[in-house]
Amino acid sequence: MTEPQETLSAMERQGQLLQDLARVLLTSVDLTEQWQKLTAAFIPDGEGWAGRIVVTDLDGSTNGGDARFATDSQVTLLLDAMQQASAEQAAARAGSEQASPQVGGPFVSLRLDAERTGEDRARIALASDLNYDRDPGSFDGVGGVDAQVAQRFVDRFGADAAPAWMRDLLSGR
Repeated sequence: MTEPQETLSAMERQGQLLQDLARVLLTSVDLTEQWQKLTAAFIPDGEGWAGRIVVTDLDGSTNGGDARFATDSQVTLLLDAMQQASAEQAAARAGSEQASPQVGGPFVSLRLDAERTGEDRARIALASDLNYDRDPGSFDGVGGVDAQVAQRFVDRFGADAAPAWMRDLLSGR
């Protein structure tokens, strides 16, 4: 049995949410028995998120595509909760005596890799890459950080949490 959410640290909650996101993707995407790796990248898209999902099979062939996730979708709710936990983790780190220079905070975009490992095809390794400070661009015009997304980010987490390029976008530079 897992611990109640109230007793989890922001870091533990973020890890649990990442596993939940992987579970949602792995059960929602049409995977064949031959799948080896699922890669999903998420970027802001208005008030929701856009995702690019690519599945690689054992023979190296790939398929996938882009999707927009509405504000009430399970994927958006999980990503928003992960982003909040990321912000809380940074705030907790800043309040500790061992605070390092600004590292982390609420992430701007996320990449998740789920890969079958070794001979036991039931075992799946998860890896993630959270982007805190680079403009993630768009998926061929889908999603991305515009003034609306930047303002929503600042409204949720404060101007100090926004990367410099995002603050520049808001100031019109």
